[in-house]
Amino acid sequence: MLDLLNAQLARLQAHRFYAGRLPHSIESAAAFAERVPLMSRAELVAEMNRPGYGAFAPVVPPVRVHLTPMGASLVPILHSANDLRAIEDACGQHLDACGVGPGDVCMVTFGYHLFVAGLFYQTQMEARGVACIPHGPGETERAARVARQCGVTVLAGNPSHALKLIEAGCPVPRVFFAGGEPFTGNGALYARVREAMPGTLLIDSYSLSECLPVARTFPGSEGVHVFDELLYAEVIDPDTGALVEEGERGELVLTHLKKELQPLLRYRTGDLTVLERTAPVHGRTVSLPRVVFGRADSMVKIKGVKVYPSELKTVLLGMKGATGAYRLVVGTKDHGGDHLTLEVEGPVEAAAIETIAERFKRQTLIHADRIEAVAKIESGALVEDIRRQTT
Repeated sequence: MLDLLNAQLARLQAHRFYAGRLPHSIESAAAFAERVPLMSRAELVAEMNRPGYGAFAPVVPPVRVHLTPMGASLVPILHSANDLRAIEDACGQHLDACGVGPGDVCMVTFGYHLFVAGLFYQTQMEARGVACIPHGPGETERAARVARQCGVTVLAGNPSHALKLIEAGCPVPRVFFAGGEPFTGNGALYARVREAMPGTLLIDSYSLSECLPVARTFPGSEGVHVFDELLYAEVIDPDTGALVEEGERGELVLTHLKKELQPLLRYRTGDLTVLERTAPVHGRTVSLPRVVFGRADSMVKIKGVKVYPSELKTVLLGMKGATGAYRLVVGTKDHGGDHLTLEVEGPVEAAAIETIAERFKRQTLIHADRIEAVAKIESGALVEDIRRQTT
């Protein structure tokens, strides 16, 4: 990995965005973290909104430009021919591992308009000799009919939509590529898909428009493994920017290792995850065992522990009666110390409350003093911190 990092550092010495900001080489991962500055999404947006894409002006003509929403902006994401070939090669190795190749027929039900997922799956399948049906989302009955007509063996799309396709008569695929919503992290949804596709190889994935692809389930692995021929992954404390220990939750930071256009170094994704190193799984050793489970924004310290409110959405996934809306109320106990109440919207039964309590403690590493089911949670902040209202 150090060789790949040093090669990218050497390539970017004269890059308009990075010139004067990078070491010529590093001798360790710790040195890379110490000497290469973090990059924010705001910096990327600012440059891409400048005439000619500012300091990210393409050094070779792009062959693909797709747009991704970032705040109020639609930001162009640029790919050169070499960039696309590198992506196709990495994904091709994954398809080989999954036994997908010539003779297979893949229906892609991801979107194609602005968002890149549909085209991304189509091109990697075609590059490996797989027949591809670029159907897109919706039109469930028609999609199921087309899948039967064309003998679909591979399906790529949103898991919830895939369930509707199976119910409508779509053939059960040999391999299903999931995306667009939490999958392995949503036990109830994953169980429903497994029941509907009992013999299917189920593949979870995580990607960003700016870093495509990031990680996927490989046969024989848990969670997702990073495409570390394309990306170097780190996890930092979102508050301090310092690296966290392996297995601790924090913000995912990504570095392109080969990207020709719009290369990103130590790019803060804003996504919360846990990173672990494993024995090689089809050559990959960097795992995100829980994929991503929240955003590194609006951190609040409760009982001495950093809690990221958005990470709690995974605690409620699949809970019967829970609408998904929630709020943390943080107060002070009579004898001092923090008192934490988790309010959950919906008619949640006592058994589910117990499960939520267990999940909450496992996710945040602290105990909720009270979990309360409420009829309605008004929109607003995820945290009501009434400690600041007391003297």
